[in-house]
Amino acid sequence: MKYTTVALSKKFEHRYKFDAHIYNINGKRFEKVTILWDSGCFNTMIPRYLAEQCGRSLGRKKHYKIGGHSIEVEAFSINKLTIGDVTLERVIAFAGEYYGDYEDDIILGANVINNWEMIISKKAHKFSFREDPPDSLPNKKHIYQNCFDIAGSYISVQDAET
Repeated sequence: MKYTTVALSKKFEHRYKFDAHIYNINGKRFEKVTILWDSGCFNTMIPRYLAEQCGRSLGRKKHYKIGGHSIEVEAFSINKLTIGDVTLERVIAFAGEYYGDYEDDIILGANVINNWEMIISKKAHKFSFREDPPDSLPNKKHIYQNCFDIAGSYISVQDAET
């Protein structure tokens, strides 16, 4: 498997931003989005309006802390998300109304990040990654349907289609 490389934002703090595309189910096309790579966020987060266009609700609601604020979120299965030439399907993301510097961004959390081998070059502003080989993960077919609970344990959320 080869590495996919994407350009990072020039400003580096403890998070990285880069461009990606998400499949809009209603519009039947991919749309450009900004991904915020945040290893400190357990679950992938997506603005609610975007989740409604690009996925389907799994009917699981909870309160989640983000940016020092507690918000109500709902689990969504996002149809397709592409980063470079890698397509992730059925990514579980918590959808909510969050705000701040990243209110329109998809926050890529550890439930997805942990499935990649990564090389991050702060100096060159490049992020190279490849998915872990399928045989290295016990449930690779459904890996993006997993999310973390409050204790940090994986919860497997299966789609009705599987």
